[in-house]
Amino acid sequence: MTRSVQVISMRTWGELGNLLAGRTLAATLAAGLEKADVTVVEAETIFPQFAEAGAAIRELVAARLPADEVRAGYLRLMADFTGRLPADLDDEPVPAATAERLAPVVEHFTRTKPDLVIGTKGVISRLSHAALRVADLTAPVVNYVTNEGLLRLPVHRAPHLPVHLVQFDRARDYLVREHGYRPGRVVPVGRLLAQTQAAQVFEGTAGAVDSGDAVGALDPALTATSTRILILSNRGGREYLAALERIARAHPDAALVFIAYNNPALAAEAAELLTELKVPAWQTFDRLAQGDYLRYLSWLNAADAPLFISKTGPNSMLEGLYFGIPQLLVRSGLPMEEWVGPFLAEHGVGQGFDRMEELVEVAVRWVGDPDELPRRRSRAAALARTLLDPDRARRRTVAAVAAVLDGAPLPIDEEEEGEPCSPE
Repeated sequence: MTRSVQVISMRTWGELGNLLAGRTLAATLAAGLEKADVTVVEAETIFPQFAEAGAAIRELVAARLPADEVRAGYLRLMADFTGRLPADLDDEPVPAATAERLAPVVEHFTRTKPDLVIGTKGVISRLSHAALRVADLTAPVVNYVTNEGLLRLPVHRAPHLPVHLVQFDRARDYLVREHGYRPGRVVPVGRLLAQTQAAQVFEGTAGAVDSGDAVGALDPALTATSTRILILSNRGGREYLAALERIARAHPDAALVFIAYNNPALAAEAAELLTELKVPAWQTFDRLAQGDYLRYLSWLNAADAPLFISKTGPNSMLEGLYFGIPQLLVRSGLPMEEWVGPFLAEHGVGQGFDRMEELVEVAVRWVGDPDELPRRRSRAAALARTLLDPDRARRRTVAAVAAVLDGAPLPIDEEEEGEPCSPE
């Protein structure tokens, strides 16, 4: 008998990172589970309030405010959204008034009757769990945490759910230590890194392939040097142009690629600047097809001294580490991204900064030291082979979800000894 698995993700909260994580998970499960029909459902289609909050988030991010103002604004939005959710959302049984407010979600589950629901944000999992109980359906809910920074926001915490899949041990330890999650309910499965979706920092390219607007073969000048730098300005401003100028003046022999996402004027200004400085190897873009972005990550990976500069987006950071690339990232201000800079520093592969000026000082120093970037590149490559091993993550994720579907004990880590742990 074929079993129905629904992966429910957000389209509007962020820059498609959550939806792409859901699609990557769905593709992994579809390939790894036996007799399972895996579908992705956009959460906004069954609970319109998600779209309203998503629009407010996008407006905040697009305003390009200082990082501290972004952080304060996002926390206000989350507090407001949390305040508008039913206070008794997690109660058992679900009160009648709350059930009425969840009517669109209840109707969806009543009509589709899933055997398993996976929410890719805690608030999705919470709503799904409540709506399934109202619909008198016994399908379990798996809370699949794609960004550990979200665990620090109350709206996403759900210790009552039966299973939580997190990326790393550090996330599991935090939930158990700080919020009383039961150890047997939280399973670190690793990070799914689908190369076909590595351009998730680019809005609208999900599922895209190389098309007629592809950049074509790489300029030979870009591959002639062993020092290569990619600067990605995603909703950034002139501070990225200033960083480009400082680095180009300090290290004119480094190959430079500058991406001003959705900002043709900034990309054109960067091209004029690099021409004026007579930098021998450079390229600028205001958009890249998915396959082309992958090619530039591979271009960095092939260098002895590569460097990626952008904001602290966890998806692009982890994808970059998968390609073994040292990174210097400027703080975005979004509270769920605050862990990214410390994570890079903890593993010795990069740093996060409050200000672009501070980042540039370190970038100039690192590029000028013949040992610095190669050393950090080796560390990033080792991290990719261990913590970010995608094959291991696929095995763990499929095994955990299969166990939930079968009502079996959750699998333990491959390296650990002992008995599998059961959800308590």
